[in-house]
Amino acid sequence: MAICAGRPPLQGELTLGRYRRGGVLRRPWYTKNMVEIIQAILTESEEELVRLVHIMERAGVKRAHLDICDGIFVPTRTIKGYEQLARLQTDIIFDVHLMVRNPEEQCGYWCAVKSADRFLVHVETVKAFATLASHAKQCGKTIGVAINHETPMERLKAAKGATNLVQFMTVHPGRQGRPFVPEVLEKVAMLHAAHPDITIMLDGGISPQNAHACVAAGASALVSGSYVVRSSDMRRAIEELQVAVIQ
Repeated sequence: MAICAGRPPLQGELTLGRYRRGGVLRRPWYTKNMVEIIQAILTESEEELVRLVHIMERAGVKRAHLDICDGIFVPTRTIKGYEQLARLQTDIIFDVHLMVRNPEEQCGYWCAVKSADRFLVHVETVKAFATLASHAKQCGKTIGVAINHETPMERLKAAKGATNLVQFMTVHPGRQGRPFVPEVLEKVAMLHAAHPDITIMLDGGISPQNAHACVAAGASALVSGSYVVRSSDMRRAIEELQVAVIQ
């Protein structure tokens, strides 16, 4: 399994090259793409955020995924996030996943947070995605749309033309450690077939047992919470996911 030519992959990324199966050299759809393995943080305290970020720094993590929950859209309530990240000294760049009822009310607070450059809001809660995406762009941020596994794909039309990033929830959102929902992969494959240039991110229940199937379906970014964060060796857990992608 050859790694593509070019720069060495960064921590959390894996360049996929040709692979041999059944004695035949094949080239998957993602040959020249970078598959990101992104570590998720879901916490109720600033102390836990700082602790996890320090562990991630030692593991060489470059990008993390911060879950923000309001206790309404999902039952869990986390830190607000923007205040804590503004105080945190780190070189890690953050995705911010807003699992909240009114994402429009929160996005303004995040514009000033330098370490957060990419946001995900749920199609189930956002009222005017194109308007929100325009405001985010003015702040120098990127915004994507997240969709729960039970939500009809037609709801993604609300974000058409306003983003090239879609995140599918592969668990029911709000808590880490919930089981992976394999039925989502059919939706992933459908979206990738129709829009191959869209970045598809899968969030929840990601492990070495399903990572390859996720990428084969069309995902180019995998968000892993419990498997990586609860591991006794975060760096090794990340490497296990990277290896699983190409097996």
